[in-house]
Amino acid sequence: MNAAQTNRALSAEILLALHAAGVRTICLCPGGRNAPLVLACDAARASFEVVSFFEERSAAFFALGREARDGRPVAVITTSGTAAAELLPAMLEAAHSGRRLIAVTADRPRRLRGTGAPQTINQLPLFAAAAVPVVDIDTPGELEGLPPRHGPFHLNVCFEEPLVEGVVESIAVGSPEEPPRERPWMETQDARRACQDFFRKVRHPLVLVSSLDPQDAHALAPWLASLDSPLYLESVSQLRDHRNLQEFSLHSGERLLLTPECRAACDGVIRIGGVPTPRFWRECEHWNVLHVSTVNFPGLATASPVVPLAAFREICADFAPKAGRTGPLFSRDRAAAEQLEKMLRAEPRSEAGLVRMLATRLADDARVFLGNSLPIREWDLAAPRQENHRTIHANRGVNGIDGLVSTALGLAGADRPTAALLGDLSALYDLAGLWPSGQLGEAEITLAVINNAGGQIFDRMFQHAAFLNTHQLRLRGWAEMFGWHYGVVAGPSDTFPAGSPRLVEVLPDAEATRRLADAYADLWR
Repeated sequence: MNAAQTNRALSAEILLALHAAGVRTICLCPGGRNAPLVLACDAARASFEVVSFFEERSAAFFALGREARDGRPVAVITTSGTAAAELLPAMLEAAHSGRRLIAVTADRPRRLRGTGAPQTINQLPLFAAAAVPVVDIDTPGELEGLPPRHGPFHLNVCFEEPLVEGVVESIAVGSPEEPPRERPWMETQDARRACQDFFRKVRHPLVLVSSLDPQDAHALAPWLASLDSPLYLESVSQLRDHRNLQEFSLHSGERLLLTPECRAACDGVIRIGGVPTPRFWRECEHWNVLHVSTVNFPGLATASPVVPLAAFREICADFAPKAGRTGPLFSRDRAAAEQLEKMLRAEPRSEAGLVRMLATRLADDARVFLGNSLPIREWDLAAPRQENHRTIHANRGVNGIDGLVSTALGLAGADRPTAALLGDLSALYDLAGLWPSGQLGEAEITLAVINNAGGQIFDRMFQHAAFLNTHQLRLRGWAEMFGWHYGVVAGPSDTFPAGSPRLVEVLPDAEATRRLADAYADLWR
């Protein structure tokens, strides 16, 4: 075979391997070096959803949204050089959150590495910071399939010239069985021993539940409902609004976790799901903690085993801790929650007040994506607790503000509405994220951006203007560039723009926001 024929065979082999691994969506970033893969993807559209991008970082974060939506691995295909390097942020997020993102990076021939040849870098260690396994191939037959992974994977493909010739015929991939999953890092019997050791030391745990997928949340809900332990349920746990968990759920916000009442009520922490959002988590270095997660990261500096979530689901019914001394904690929580409710009603134009209003307007069955920094915290604090059919998503692996628009669009589909709540700097960071909206068919999408003129979370942390990136930008032009409907919400009487996709620019009143923040802080003094 000549080089073009080898490239064609190699590309077809890669698509077969992706399909066998469970991939049904490919985020394609066309270029020169990956031309064989571009043509192969076009010939395999009967077997894959192929979404095209001009910007690789956006493509990779969109892929994370698709992976969360479908529960399947998603591939992103790039050309060589810095195009491949653009995937690093999303690969880091995938590694820390256990998302199955497969990077397929085209490369120039191996003999050109280290020569300074155009668009040639050493691509093999690009994702070493995320400890991502990499396979480097240039010949058909080298790829024996993709390993089962609960996390990202890197496939690097070297293509010789001529890259392509002739017409690529349709590529049929068949309908393979569901691919096997990666074995967990801990066997069930070892998980049981870790739990037994924890419960010998801890009689009165606080239960923190963070990022879970809906299936895991549904499976754990009966056990959580059987406990007398206080539950701090983040929105991304999928359990915050669960009807059967409200009796022992804490309602007044994360500040409660730092109170003397919490320290007196609890002698340990059970952390289920991703690394928690509250500031309290950093204090947990000094607590006995049982970690239960889908990824083997404790999220703390202290060396502690992490129990695989799948194993914990099997054995959790064997453990039934009793609180027994939570009366003062719940009394303070209920009193503070009542005061918080009054504050939100009194300041409807504050950020938290507007977040509360937005939460009441979103569809009952929406996929909701929450941005990092303030949006996820304000939703957890202010969104009404009412049973619904929503799923709540966020990029909480490394908590970045990049790629959030793209991830939100990756969640979109015609089956359910999609909504996102982001900060203004997050939106500005990912202006290219609206690009694929024209390829998403009849998906109903609402993107709400809180424009508070900069990074206001840093104002609360440091009280110094140098951290804020203050600006006077408005987002109407962004919406118009991509043909989105646009509207402004600044108070409870303002309505969403008609039509979809829609961009809602949320303009909170800075003084109302400050008054509410000060009043809420006074609750804990």
